Amino acid sequence: MLCPPIADDRPKRLVRRYYEDVLEQRRLDVLHRLVGRDFVGYDSGGAMMDRFEYISAVQMLHEGFGAVTVTIEDQIAEGDRVTTRWSAVARHTGPFAGIAPTGREVMLAGTDIHRLDGGRFAEVWEQIDFASLIAQLI
Repeated sequence: MLCPPIADDRPKRLVRRYYEDVLEQRRLDVLHRLVGRDFVGYDSGGAMMDRFEYISAVQMLHEGFGAVTVTIEDQIAEGDRVTTRWSAVARHTGPFAGIAPTGREVMLAGTDIHRLDGGRFAEVWEQIDFASLIAQLI
């Protein structure tokens, strides 16, 4: 069942809720409200994710890393799209990508483009430097 959308639909604020409430505060209830029923996501390699795969990917991130601090470096909104360049710091406290917890603090950077529809994420394109993340863990 799809939860009602978040009432505050100003594009930048809506996308910031993902970084602040979902990633930093680990609130999956907010993620369920942000992601639309027909959501499609594209990872750095171009692979598609549906709503459930996207939510599962965020859950795996939460399981693999303790407190995450995200810094929004730039954010630009135009029409139904919001582009965010961000960086993050987290500690590897649980298994992630087949790698046992190392306790290491890692840094990650990326750029996301969110397309909004009706106060929800309809699409997201992610460009994340996963190679650098994995190199910090091994």
